[in-house]
Amino acid sequence: MGLKEGIEPRKYQKEIAESALVHGNTLVVLPTGMGKTLIALLVMEKKMQEGAILFLAPTKPLVAQHLKTVQELLPGADAIAITGEINKKARKSMWKEHAIIVATPQTVERDLNIIEKERFSLVVLDEVHRAIGRYAYAEIAQQFKPYSMILGLTASPGGKKIKIEEIKDTLSIVNVESRDHLDEDVKPYVKEMDIEWITVDEREEYATVKKRLHELMEWYLNLVRHYGFQVYAKSRKAMLMSQQSIMRSRIKSKYHALKYLSAAINLDYAIEMLETQSMDAFLSYIENLKNRETKGAQLLANDGRLQEIAESVRQNKVIHPKMQKLIELIEADRNAKYIVFSQYTAQIEYLEKTLSLFGFRCRKFMGQRKGFTRKQQLEIIEQFRNNEFDILIASSIGEEGLDIPSVDYVIFYEPIPSEIRTIQRRGRAGRAKKGFVRILITKGTRDEAAYFSSLRKEKSMKRIINRMKGEKVGAGPRKLTGTLRDFM
Repeated sequence: MGLKEGIEPRKYQKEIAESALVHGNTLVVLPTGMGKTLIALLVMEKKMQEGAILFLAPTKPLVAQHLKTVQELLPGADAIAITGEINKKARKSMWKEHAIIVATPQTVERDLNIIEKERFSLVVLDEVHRAIGRYAYAEIAQQFKPYSMILGLTASPGGKKIKIEEIKDTLSIVNVESRDHLDEDVKPYVKEMDIEWITVDEREEYATVKKRLHELMEWYLNLVRHYGFQVYAKSRKAMLMSQQSIMRSRIKSKYHALKYLSAAINLDYAIEMLETQSMDAFLSYIENLKNRETKGAQLLANDGRLQEIAESVRQNKVIHPKMQKLIELIEADRNAKYIVFSQYTAQIEYLEKTLSLFGFRCRKFMGQRKGFTRKQQLEIIEQFRNNEFDILIASSIGEEGLDIPSVDYVIFYEPIPSEIRTIQRRGRAGRAKKGFVRILITKGTRDEAAYFSSLRKEKSMKRIINRMKGEKVGAGPRKLTGTLRDFM
């Protein structure tokens, strides 16, 4: 059994797969769209001779996607997907019978006591940057390592050395294979990427409302100080650290202080909605406070001063300058395909409503926790692929792994401090032809801090990975025989 006729792996894909087969447990770091899955299939093709294959992906849509890819590119392979929707008795026999099993780590973790781990020769972990802390990948790797080779795939393992080392230790990685657009063997396949950071000035109307919100936040912080606790409003992180410190205190009045500090933190979130998103997102956040049960949220929901501010915004709503710029960008090239990323549900709803009013064909795309079923997600992707609409407005669900068609433009409505998510977002453009990435930043706001944070972390990640690249640490978990040349 081999790869589907007509599928010709690229030189770097063959070399990475061969390196994994020779050295054992391998971490593969490769930009989105450069064929990590095909590398996995090359390794799977060889390891199937030794035992069953377990292919893990973090979400059900990704599981369905990988199963489809395996069935298409390894024709005749005995491949199935196992999900928690199948009853346990049926799952028990399925774990014993099939050659390739694709599943979420949560399903595998639940079934660890009924899986015969010794029958598996390879475990593939997609989006392996998740393999830290208490995520299910860690426990699965521990139990399969004595019997199986581990192959981890990611576009970005993170910008902190301690995190990358944790992934390596958790999976007993002995070999790191990394490529980026500057590597000579990758360059022929990389399309040009035009990246631009677009800054906009904060409108006076927004600055005025923000000033009033800051004054209200300071009033709540002064109440915290009144109860004898030091608290700084330098950043939300500083306030959260103060919160932890107060919680550890034995002073009886700490519960009053925590209530007021919670209100201040909620106000900081409201300010973020206003300065980085839109007045609509801000109003939605304020409206939702009354549905939350925390004392801080309830304090604000019943605070006449905040409600007065919200009402003045409602009466004098003006478009956010980033929204204005977004419309200009899309208007300038109406024939292009776009993904617009935003991390907030209320803003995604607002973007869809506003862009539709301007005559653009767009659809929102969010995760199952926001009411989107797996069937709906797949339908939306298929409609996008068939050009039934031109603009996909996506939450983080659109960042990771899913087979979303390549687009002309990726637009970040806001920069995000995560280098992993930044790399994944960017990777949605420029797969088949030149791509454009536009990142919208409001001057003098936390947008700027998020942008610089992501930039710094990505540089750090590249530096760390380049040092690790080519390092070989001992031997793999099982004796490996032959190389890719035996079956190519």
